[in-house]
Parts: sequence; structure tokens; C-alpha cells
Amino acid sequence: MLALFRNNSFFTIFLLAAYIVVLRLSALLGWVSPLEGDNVSGGWFYYWLLGHFDAMPRISAQVAAALVFVQALLVNRLVGKYRMMEERTWLPALSYGLAASCIPDFLFLSPALVVTTFILLGLQQLFSVYRRPLAFSAVFDAAVWFTVATLFYPPAVWFLLAGFLSFFILRSFSLREQIVYAVGILAILIIVHTGLFWYDLLDDFWAIQLARSFSWPHPSIPQEPRLRLSVGIVGGLLLVAALGFNVYYHRRTIQVKKYNDVLYWFFLAGTLSAFFRLGSTLDGFLLCMPSASIFLGYLFQSSRRNPLIEFFHLALFISVLVLQFSSKFF
Repeated sequence: MLALFRNNSFFTIFLLAAYIVVLRLSALLGWVSPLEGDNVSGGWFYYWLLGHFDAMPRISAQVAAALVFVQALLVNRLVGKYRMMEERTWLPALSYGLAASCIPDFLFLSPALVVTTFILLGLQQLFSVYRRPLAFSAVFDAAVWFTVATLFYPPAVWFLLAGFLSFFILRSFSLREQIVYAVGILAILIIVHTGLFWYDLLDDFWAIQLARSFSWPHPSIPQEPRLRLSVGIVGGLLLVAALGFNVYYHRRTIQVKKYNDVLYWFFLAGTLSAFFRLGSTLDGFLLCMPSASIFLGYLFQSSRRNPLIEFFHLALFISVLVLQFSSKFF
């Protein structure tokens, strides 16, 4: 199956769309329902703009599928634009479509899914500063995207720190650029603060944002077999993505190695935001998937030399389908 996406043909985009639809078909057909507490960590702006989708599961699943497709294109564009792989292929997009659809918690619109779009847009700006002296506009835009992410999903505050540290990884980060980064954060907060103050909504906004920015985790062993399989799939996928660094750094340019370092920081930020938040659902791990999908793309690209990678993809694909359709047939 990976061979179908190992090309740069425009028409492969239709295969990508079909691949994502198949993975999310159980939700699109209404066979899976959203889990309770999916959006308990959402920010004020998410509930204000998109909260009404919670009462429409079928439409929520359709919007989520469309959003994952767009995000897969953004991942592919990021990898292709900055020459992170030896060849231009659709494998990063396929990897993201698989990673972002692998469990029922990911199949409906959620704050974490929406915010993943902003994280990808911020990464585009972040990567662009490499070898660019005094890239004030890119630094400002990256800060803006990461700050907007926190408005929809307060646990995404970890990405503000990851973004700031990532500039030091890519190149020297001057004091003036650091000030611009802070200004980008403050600009969004001032605009939001002014608008909400005008409509007397400021207290509600800050009450929601501060209460949902951080919470100590309370892990427990899931009792239902489907939940255990969900945890196993997500945990296994993230573990494989995190531990394949020999492939990610082998024979790469210094620029690509630095990009991979940044992806690891964002992988860590996504993990922290998933653990230290309200709620016990797994949808928060969606923020790990941009980094994980690029890492998986590296692995899938090496499948020509290692047929076990093809087997791994097929096994993961089948496991996901079994999990998605198990509630209907079992």
C-alpha cells in the first residue's frame, strides 16, 4: 500500500482523501459516538465558535475528516518545502492521516484537532527562519499562531515555550527577535482582552482559560477492551515514532537535523499538553501527531529497504479498522 503514495503525482491526493475516509468511516456513518468529556479542556473561543458541533455528531465527524485532510496537506507541504526527505512523496500526508485517525477519540471535532492546524502553521513560520537574519515577521507570526492555539485549547500553552526554545535550535535568536516573539503573544492577548472587555465577557474568558490550562494527571487502567486497544495503538505508534531516531538523522543535512530537533521538542510539548490537562480522553495526543507523522514518514520511506516497515503499516492499518468497527459488529 505504501508504494501507492511513494510519488509526487497530484492525482495521489484523491487516494489520500479515500484513505482518510476509510479510516474515519465508522464515525462518518454514525456507528461511533463521541466520548463524554472529549472537549472538557477546550478554550473559551472553541465553545463560542465551534461548540455547537458537539450536539451534531455526524456533522462533527465530517468537519473533522475534512480538517484532517487539510492538515495532512499542510504536513506534506512542510516536509516538501524544507526538503526534509530525499524524495517528494505523499508518505508524510499518509502518515498523518493514519496517525490522526487511529482511535475513536480522534474521529470527531475537538479543541486539540482544531489547534493542530495552528501548530502546523506556526511550524511553517518557525522553519522559515533558518539562515534568515532578523526574521522579525516570521518570529511574530509564529508567536501569533501559538498564542491563538491557546485560545482554543489552553493546554497548548506548552507550545509557546517549545516555539521559543526552537528558535535557539535553528540559529542564534537575537534579543530583538525575542522581544518580537513576546510582542506577538501580547498583541493577540491585548486584542482579545479589549474585545471581551467591551462585551463584558472578560471574567468568563479568564476563568475558563486559567482553569483548563493545567491539571495534574490521574492515570488509570482502562477496563474495556476497546479502550485498552486504543491506548495500545496510540502508545505503540508514539513509541515507534519517538525511538526511530537512527533513521531520522541518518545521512541528513544539518538543516534537516535541526528541524528534527524542533519536531522532538514539539513532540514533547504535545505529550505534556495531553497529560497535564483536564479530562481522561486520549484526544489530547492529537498534538503529538504532526511530529509523529513526519517521523513515521521517514520510516515508511525506508520501506523499500526494509519490508518489515510495510508489514508494520499494514498491521497498524488493520488494527485501526478493527478498533473503529468493533462497536458495530462486536
